[in-house]
Amino acid sequence: MAPHERRADLIRTALRVFARRPPGDVTPEEIAEEADVSRALVYRYFPNMAELRRAALEQAMSELMSRLAPPEDLPPAEQLRAALRTFVDFADSYAPSYAALLNGGSVVSTEETEAQIDRVRDGVRALILERVGVTDPSPLLLLALRCWVSAVETAVMSWLRERQMSRDELADWLLDQLTAMLLAAGGPGEERELLAAHTG
Repeated sequence: MAPHERRADLIRTALRVFARRPPGDVTPEEIAEEADVSRALVYRYFPNMAELRRAALEQAMSELMSRLAPPEDLPPAEQLRAALRTFVDFADSYAPSYAALLNGGSVVSTEETEAQIDRVRDGVRALILERVGVTDPSPLLLLALRCWVSAVETAVMSWLRERQMSRDELADWLLDQLTAMLLAAGGPGEERELLAAHTG
């Protein structure tokens, strides 16, 4: 393989392993065995596991953002529902890593990984505002969106542990929470009308 292809292959390999085991528990030897290469080759591209975890997370977050934007021809509420289902599926496919990343103080939760996660959070908030047509959100609306994104992360983590409802039921419940929080945020009359029309 060309160097860029080998590096990309090692990142894909790491993501496969991180889907099965918490990233903090994975060793370079495991990555090498999964990729069918030598341990030395892994170290040639990634001098330590922290660097490989960072690269894998960056790749996963980029893939998630590309998948979160649903078709624009759907009604806004259905777009949000589809995006929520996509996010739940994504978290489910990387369940051990998802929990490790969101648990502060874990070996994989660093300033760099937090920055990557914040990039997705910002992207989600921007996507919601764009799809409901709010171009100048009020401070209360922005606060409500930040709180809702945090609630989604926590709810999905609980769902991964307990699975007391289906994925679709969870997504529908989270959409109901978003609608309630956005309307409760108040804001200018035009903003409230847009939110009521597009999330209800």
